[in-house]
Amino acid sequence: MIKIYFYIFLLSVCLVACSPINKTQVTEATNFAQATIGISRMPADIYFRLYSLKAESQYLQVNSLISTNDDAAESIRLLKSDFEERQQFLELADQYASAYKIVETYASLLLSLLDEKYLQEFKKAEPTWQLSFDKMIKQYNNVSLTKISGSLSRFTAAVVQDIGRLSLKSLQKKYLKQALQEAHNPFLIICEDFIVLDSLKIAGELANLPSHLDNNYASFLENIRAYESKGNNPYNNYTAYSPIYTRWLSQVEEIKVISQRAVGGFRKLRDAYEPLQLFMEGTGERPVKEMEALVDQYEKIISTYNKFKNRQLKLSAVELIK
Repeated sequence: MIKIYFYIFLLSVCLVACSPINKTQVTEATNFAQATIGISRMPADIYFRLYSLKAESQYLQVNSLISTNDDAAESIRLLKSDFEERQQFLELADQYASAYKIVETYASLLLSLLDEKYLQEFKKAEPTWQLSFDKMIKQYNNVSLTKISGSLSRFTAAVVQDIGRLSLKSLQKKYLKQALQEAHNPFLIICEDFIVLDSLKIAGELANLPSHLDNNYASFLENIRAYESKGNNPYNNYTAYSPIYTRWLSQVEEIKVISQRAVGGFRKLRDAYEPLQLFMEGTGERPVKEMEALVDQYEKIISTYNKFKNRQLKLSAVELIK
């Protein structure tokens, strides 16, 4: 009798594993993967915006120092120092964003298992995809306390190998459910990293940013006054650079809003993952509430970016009129 129950259990597991993927499952998984790609790009965008503001304010200060400096060697030293600081910040920004690039890249693989259009797009990147993915995981494991298991790379390597020779339906049947199983732990850990750790780092950067911008702009103004004291006309400098400070203030507010949206996005991804996984495996109900919350948050993110883009275009048009 025990053997019979055991065989029934094995049969049920096999039926779940081998059951075909239905349209509803494909729709939910596609929505999740698309939202994952969009949200996972946000940390890199936030860090780049922070870098751009810092670099622009510092470069403004350096240029004003050079304009009032008669020592060519000192001017060159200032430019080299500014360049080195830019490089260091870029490297730091890359480190911050590396984990989320893993999530984005994996989601692109997931999409290739869901839709023929994405599958064909993936095939174009396939020759270098695995090498790039393994490199990102290695970089992440070198700096992170939590490590991504080598089983994830072995799984993706098997998928990539079969992508060139199996049909979409065959790929779905063989790999789609396992794709969510393999990424379960690293995905949730990386989401939690942003919610708990990186969002605090960004908040700290944002807290210090206004004084950083003010100090650099104040230094610029002092150098312009020194330029004026030598009998030069500073009018063009004021008219060219005064709007920059206003734009900086606007961009600081944008980063704050985008950061808040990003935290909400990663929370919704985290909350939807396990319900979606169970639904894909056939052991859970359709995650209507979780997916609706995720899609709603993702639409808010897109709307926020569009609003800021339109505002920047309008501000640029006003500056051109002036």
